[in-house]
Amino acid sequence: MFKIIFWLVILLNCLAIVGSIFMGLDEGDISFFFQERQTATFLSALQLALISFMALLIYVLGRIIYKKEPGNLKLIRIWIISAAVFTFAVIDEYFMLHEGIDGNIATAFFGITENPHLDGLTLSLYGIVAIFLFFRFKEEILKYRQALLLFVIGGFFFLASITLDIKSTEKLRIVLEESAKLIAVAFLLLGHVSVLIENLRKVDQGFSR
Repeated sequence: MFKIIFWLVILLNCLAIVGSIFMGLDEGDISFFFQERQTATFLSALQLALISFMALLIYVLGRIIYKKEPGNLKLIRIWIISAAVFTFAVIDEYFMLHEGIDGNIATAFFGITENPHLDGLTLSLYGIVAIFLFFRFKEEILKYRQALLLFVIGGFFFLASITLDIKSTEKLRIVLEESAKLIAVAFLLLGHVSVLIENLRKVDQGFSR
């Protein structure tokens, strides 16, 4: 089942990227459908919302699986935290909260009125939070080897998107940055799907006994 979901998610995102490029070329701007509140942003926000929902389900299932194990109940808090973080990420993605933050900081602290286009530095805060949460709850995360690999791949593409987002004003770089971010979100989604399927299997085995 997971393999089918995996290829469907990857195919959907690849089609969205390729389709957005061709539609953009038809519009005379290759980056048009990769800009804020266009196709790429909508799909990214939708997948982030799904991740948040799945993380919440994983937490609920974890409480069922480990109801008699206080130590594990503490560890599964990572999933409710994940749900909260990705809920904020949905709002951030769709309403562009991180966009322009660098410009406001530059204006407030350095008197620079021109936006330096360093939104990637703001997005890097997500990466810092992710690393902190991994080390804080690594005992729980390391239970899911397949998911861990998917999270690492997603992190790699997210890092690539951050790098491309810094000083990103060229149209081709915008396309590459948003494409990398979309693929990153896809792998984070697949990681959560993997964990959810494994927990559903554990619950089913528990009720089958």
